[in-house]
Amino acid sequence: MVRLPNTFKVPANEKSGTWFRLFKGKPTRPNARVPRTHPRRGRPAEEEEPSILRKFLENGATTIAALLMVGVGGYSYHVFYKSLVLRKIDNAFSPGFSSLELAALAQHGYTYSPDQGIDSIDDEKKFRITRPEQGLIDGIVSGRVKGHYYLLFGEKGTGKTSMLLEAMSKIHGDGVGMLEAHGDIEVFRLRLGKAIDYEYHEDYIGGMFSIRGPRDSTPLLDIERALNKLEKVALARRKIRDQPLVLIVSNLHYLPDNTEGQHLVDLLQQRAEMWAASGLVTLVFTSDQYRTTEMLRLHATRLQVLNVQDIPKVDAIRALGVFRQQAFREDVSPSILEQVYSLVGGRLIFLDQVARSKDMLRTCRSICEKEKRWLLCKCWILGADMDDKAEDQQDLSSGAMLLGKTLVQMEQNADRSSFVSGLPGIPLHKAQELMTRADLIKGLDEMNIIAIDADAVVRADSVPMQNAFRTVCNEPGFEEHLGATLERLDELEGLGRTTELRLKDFMDGEYEIRVRRGDQGDAVLRVEKTGK
Repeated sequence: MVRLPNTFKVPANEKSGTWFRLFKGKPTRPNARVPRTHPRRGRPAEEEEPSILRKFLENGATTIAALLMVGVGGYSYHVFYKSLVLRKIDNAFSPGFSSLELAALAQHGYTYSPDQGIDSIDDEKKFRITRPEQGLIDGIVSGRVKGHYYLLFGEKGTGKTSMLLEAMSKIHGDGVGMLEAHGDIEVFRLRLGKAIDYEYHEDYIGGMFSIRGPRDSTPLLDIERALNKLEKVALARRKIRDQPLVLIVSNLHYLPDNTEGQHLVDLLQQRAEMWAASGLVTLVFTSDQYRTTEMLRLHATRLQVLNVQDIPKVDAIRALGVFRQQAFREDVSPSILEQVYSLVGGRLIFLDQVARSKDMLRTCRSICEKEKRWLLCKCWILGADMDDKAEDQQDLSSGAMLLGKTLVQMEQNADRSSFVSGLPGIPLHKAQELMTRADLIKGLDEMNIIAIDADAVVRADSVPMQNAFRTVCNEPGFEEHLGATLERLDELEGLGRTTELRLKDFMDGEYEIRVRRGDQGDAVLRVEKTGK
């Protein structure tokens, strides 16, 4: 028989439970009730009021403390974020180069390392000519020259960007930011933010709860905010050293030729005028289209336009001979150098290709042939058999050929004092009169067929393009082909102004048509009903 020590079974009618442990006299169930010694009595109202008031004060103090902590945290975040933004922008103008600047340096033959700084890639095989404007560019980029903002204006390949990068390499990018314009304002906004290390987040106290996205505003407003931050950094830097920051916007002509692009140019120009007057920031623009000059001149007071043209003949021939001697140990005869210059002129991009090639004359002829093909692909005339749908395009092409013919004829002038790199020029208003339309010549400028310099003089885009004009205009039958094209255009224009009138159901002589001359010599057509 198994004994259960220390336990006993109580009757079922007991209210205290079924099984109990006898150790220390405690019940087996944890929820067993303890007998009450006296019934519950209610408290007076005077004893409960202090407890409610105390709880109210405690909750109020807790709420106030929490709100105070949130406010202090939000304000601290606000101050920290604004200082962080300014530090990042200031760091963007410290010595060194951004990724955009490094890409531009590599494109023009430079490499950068933190230990050795700026080095040239294959310096012996890189054709370089120090332009006369390089000294002024060095002063602008280093901050020694201030009080103006600048437009480096010249055709593609004349060395505008190369001069700026050369000046930046001398000071290791200290105080300089650089970006390239774009046809999309959103892309320009991003490039500006990357150049000055600004992310366009809204810096207000609500940012502690939700940071406003960088795309919640229009591009122009974001650009305005970025320029405001840049101005604060420039003011802080001015207390340390009396030199302006430099912001370079290359290829300004990439901006769209519409209302939005005009607004962006106006915004940049307003800042440039104000910063140039105060000496805070110097803006430097580069462009190779005349329309940007027209846009900036509308409101310019402190604008300086640097007209960057081809290298003069003497300097180009000397530099070419020295380079061939150093790179190839070759003594080139002066006649060969003269022939090279007559084919490609003083354009740096062409001289670089020719100088590094083994056969210079063959490379020159290849360049001239490419320019001729470009001219014929864009502006060749179709003659008397052209379709009427080609009228608009042929207006541009015939105008280009008329202008090219005039420039070729001007080469026979004895007075060549106005020629630049052997290229004759004609004033812009005369060129518009020759083409009979003022808007067509801008299209030729955009296609790099002709060039309009800062003095509003029209020339061929380059010496190879002038050679292409001369070759095309001297071909047999060109005059007759051009004349037939102009006659066909006149015919199509006349057809466009002619109205055809058709009258039907004239049966049995019921109506008759009478034509008579009006008082001013106009023909009057009348349809009258006969008496039949």
